[in-house]
Amino acid sequence: MTVYENTDRWDGSNVLMRDGRIVIYDKKVHAPGMRHIDYGLGGLSEDALLSRGETAPCDLAAVYQELVARGELAAFEAPARFYEIGSPAGLEELRLYFADKEGKV
Repeated sequence: MTVYENTDRWDGSNVLMRDGRIVIYDKKVHAPGMRHIDYGLGGLSEDALLSRGETAPCDLAAVYQELVARGELAAFEAPARFYEIGSPAGLEELRLYFADKEGKV
């Protein structure tokens, strides 16, 4: 899972990471020490999905939590923040970022 050290700045931090491994991942319950947030990019092996023994659609968060429980979810820490684009405010923030890069702000 790709993560970013967010410290609740742009959204609620939902990852507790130690030594390059994710030890807690929870989007609903904030645990003490959570400083990172999932970046929205991850890579999974076929085994990670097949080991569930299910064929029905599922929430990716459930897959991640099962991997965490088995100590099998590694983290890659992204060096730059993310931009949320699921809301008008998020899109505007990203527009301003690009405009600044082009010297238009």
